[in-house]
Amino acid sequence: MQMMNERWLIIGTDERMRFLAKQLSTNDRTVYYKNTAVWDEALNKVALELHPTEVVLPIHPLTIQVDELLGIRQAQFFAGKLNDEWKQLLQEKRIHYYLTDETFIWKNAALTAESFLAHLYQGKVNVQYKTFIITGFGRVAKMLALFLTRLNAKVIIAVRSDHQKAEALAYGYKGIELKEGNSVDADFLINTIPTDWLTKNYASWTTRPIYDLASSPGCLNDVKLSQYELLPGLPGKYFPQAAARLLTETILELRKEDKSA
Repeated sequence: MQMMNERWLIIGTDERMRFLAKQLSTNDRTVYYKNTAVWDEALNKVALELHPTEVVLPIHPLTIQVDELLGIRQAQFFAGKLNDEWKQLLQEKRIHYYLTDETFIWKNAALTAESFLAHLYQGKVNVQYKTFIITGFGRVAKMLALFLTRLNAKVIIAVRSDHQKAEALAYGYKGIELKEGNSVDADFLINTIPTDWLTKNYASWTTRPIYDLASSPGCLNDVKLSQYELLPGLPGKYFPQAAARLLTETILELRKEDKSA
């Protein structure tokens, strides 16, 4: 049964947060959306007036410009990533991390893959019969490989782990070791590894357009490449309503599980 008199405060500049506020709005909820990347005196004023029961923070931590967060005594928090400053401020609060929910991770990976295709098509780049090297074989890489092969593209998985290489081979992809000088012929490279592994020693890997889907700052180390694009946050950029719907489902499910625990 839904709790009456719910008061939600949704914060963030990402468009999906605006759609999240709309999707959460019901007759039994008061939902306030604040388009900001900082928790400042203005946001403290909003919180004091609203006294939220739930606060949804964006994926990346807000910059804090106050000495104390006001108006949140009754609130539980839903967050993407929190830095040490935020963890200290919320140490006595109930926090749900939506980015670690397994269902959210897989569905968001699929939406990321579809968003990447949208990015290619927007740039008038076709996929059929092209060859893609994908570095890494996590959830996003798996979804990318699936979507690309369904469009008759060839996929090569480049990893450092023997386990992941064997896994890629089991899925039916060509697997190679990610190391200097071991690149193969391909039209494009897609990076999903969130570390700065791409150094000047990997010159043979940089002869094609590189799309970096890892979180900022991406995979570049000591090189500058004109054919490199960093593409973090793709679902929110291309499909903000779908990304917000996924976030809504996840947050409500986390809240439901917490109440039933």
